[in-house]
Amino acid sequence: MHDDSVLVAVDAALRSPSFCTCGDNLTIAVRDDVVWLECASFAQPSRLPGAVSRFVRSLLHDRRFVIEIPPSDSRGPSPAMVSGVAA
Repeated sequence: MHDDSVLVAVDAALRSPSFCTCGDNLTIAVRDDVVWLECASFAQPSRLPGAVSRFVRSLLHDRRFVIEIPPSDSRGPSPAMVSGVAA
């Protein structure tokens, strides 16, 4: 991922304090190449099937779209970025 717009969008989402209607903080989560600002309850395990669990949680908890992650370069990330060190 070499697109700075993703980083700018995530930074902007995290700058303002955001809370769910249940009172928990909203945190950044990436699911299916989409970045969300969502309640921590979305990450908790459930006995319900995945789709049912997400639907029920979406009724009771907040989830906000931040940005869709653009497709990565076909060459893949540089080895330096994989190790966490920018080249």
